[in-house]
Amino acid sequence: MRLAFVDLYFCWPPHGGADVDLYHVIKGLQALGHQVKLFVASCASTWDRGSVEPSQLPFPATRLDFSPREIGPRTMPRRFRDAVDAWKPEVVFLTDGFFLKPYVAEALSHYPVISRYYAYELTCPRDLRLLRDGARCPDNYLRTPNICRPCALAGMAADIKQWRFLPWAEEYVAARAYLPSYHALVLRTLRHFSIVIASNRLHKRQMDPFNDDVRIVPGGVDVATFVVHPPPKRRSDERKVILTTGRGEDPAKGVHTLREAGALLARERNDFVIRVTHTDYTLNTDWFQAIGWHDRDAVARLYQQADVCVVPSIWEEPFGLVAVEAMASGRPVCASRVGGLQDIVVHGETGFLCAPGDSAELARRLAQLLDDDGLRRRMGDAGRRRAESEYDWEPLVRKHYPPLLEKVAR
Repeated sequence: MRLAFVDLYFCWPPHGGADVDLYHVIKGLQALGHQVKLFVASCASTWDRGSVEPSQLPFPATRLDFSPREIGPRTMPRRFRDAVDAWKPEVVFLTDGFFLKPYVAEALSHYPVISRYYAYELTCPRDLRLLRDGARCPDNYLRTPNICRPCALAGMAADIKQWRFLPWAEEYVAARAYLPSYHALVLRTLRHFSIVIASNRLHKRQMDPFNDDVRIVPGGVDVATFVVHPPPKRRSDERKVILTTGRGEDPAKGVHTLREAGALLARERNDFVIRVTHTDYTLNTDWFQAIGWHDRDAVARLYQQADVCVVPSIWEEPFGLVAVEAMASGRPVCASRVGGLQDIVVHGETGFLCAPGDSAELARRLAQLLDDDGLRRRMGDAGRRRAESEYDWEPLVRKHYPPLLEKVAR
């Protein structure tokens, strides 16, 4: 089939997980024999929209360059429509984008469109996190626009008043997403999509009432880049390593819960150290180490040096890439029972799931793993097998994407 991929933010080298996902999906579908082409927006005034050289990609791509004034609901949708029409695809995948995505969707509505949502931009326009005052927010923009609209404006007020925007706030203003009419546009385009791809069960439940075919497709990893080394052999006087990677400074990542769990453990034992990719070295104690930022190769080595990995997020992680990376490295994972993490970690088999924010439960599970070398090894082995079968790019694309195309081709 002839497949067009339309993305408002794709960058390569990648700036985030959505870039990595799209890159590997396009490569995988090309390897399956489909004709593919990426259409991506770029704006020279911002580093995080379309920073890519098409000739350096392993598949055909067209970069549409926009001036800052053209980033809006008039010029951008028209230019995407003209470029895609000239290529004449059979199916369009509409992928990463914020508040301008519905306008582009309308411009491409004469095609079967499969829309991919990597995060909660449809349901939490404030910041995608589904959090209010540090707790799970019960509202959802699709259902409660009159509650979510002022909440989003309040969250962006400082940037808007200073006219100094990050792309999120810039698109919110450009798309006039603060108007009631925008909500009608969102629902109209959502209902028109042939298929909507969600990241996890919660995500699917949020969108199910507004489209008849919402499917969960996880992200993936290049499993081969994570070499499985045997668990470290520790001397009796050597501490076991509990590792958390990712954006440790972000409160939603739950490092405070991990520190509380560590404090509980430290009352009873001194055979562990917690290492976190965090840059606040004033947090360091006898048993807690902020180890700063590491590039991807260095992170892969950190997994090899770890005994247990923890993903203590308090927000509904759309996916949970670091959990898959740890499993691919053959390490057991303790994760919060939230978002995509509860689909990745099989409780009691590849690790343990704990209630978000429950430091006591996390401490108990960590103690269980620290005390049982055989359990750590069995869970690590099971995690590697699961990463290979469910999250490696080639089997992931083969499993999830041909059924989508079969449906829209009927």
